[in-house]
Amino acid sequence: MEALEELGTRRDRVLDAAHITTTETVLDVGAGTGLLALGAVERVGPDGDVIALDVSVDALEELRANTKVPNLSYLVGRADVLPLPDATVDAVVTRSVLIYVDDKAEAAREFYRVLRARGRVSLFEPINSRNLRLSKAVDFSPLGELGDQLRAWNERFYANRDDPMLNFDESDLARFFGEAGFEDVRLELSADEDEVRGERYINQVGAPGRPTLLERWREEFSPEEVERLQAFLHDRMIPVRFPLAFLSASKA
Repeated sequence: MEALEELGTRRDRVLDAAHITTTETVLDVGAGTGLLALGAVERVGPDGDVIALDVSVDALEELRANTKVPNLSYLVGRADVLPLPDATVDAVVTRSVLIYVDDKAEAAREFYRVLRARGRVSLFEPINSRNLRLSKAVDFSPLGELGDQLRAWNERFYANRDDPMLNFDESDLARFFGEAGFEDVRLELSADEDEVRGERYINQVGAPGRPTLLERWREEFSPEEVERLQAFLHDRMIPVRFPLAFLSASKA
């Protein structure tokens, strides 16, 4: 229940910053099963339109099967290659989508291209490069050399500039949209903080299609080393901190 309330709060924050009014056309990039799109439908009213765009046909089919909204349309496409003509929408909204996009600057340029004059963009993105790293959250020194290896591996993991989930921070995000031509770029940074039991920490999936920490360890360490790491963390409460960025901007 708490997680659903948090999703609703973030949805409303993104939609509020887009300043959507009735009769407008809104594009939800990476719509998934429609959290933002359905919220936008309520705001544009019966005379407005919402376009749900996603790379996943299955996600769009699920959304279409679960709603009969007449002014919601569906497009298959990517954030960095939007299948829309220039200047066709009044607002672009998106949530946790750019972390999957290699060329985020191109996505920002595409958002700008499809917006009409005085159009707005509003989005929410996790800033994974600033997560509290496990090697900082837990003292691995009791594991000796294995602890040193774990810390070194953790640093290499976060330094991977080929990983679209890790190759940017909030200043990069603001720069991409400023360089794309947007004005009044506003960015607010916050964070989710909690404690997670070790067993859950190493087995949870952070994002769809991503391996768990345990699966990553099995590629890097020997079975005996993985077993030691698991035993060391299993019953510990691990502090976590996930920074989040909310960005909004407008087109002149």
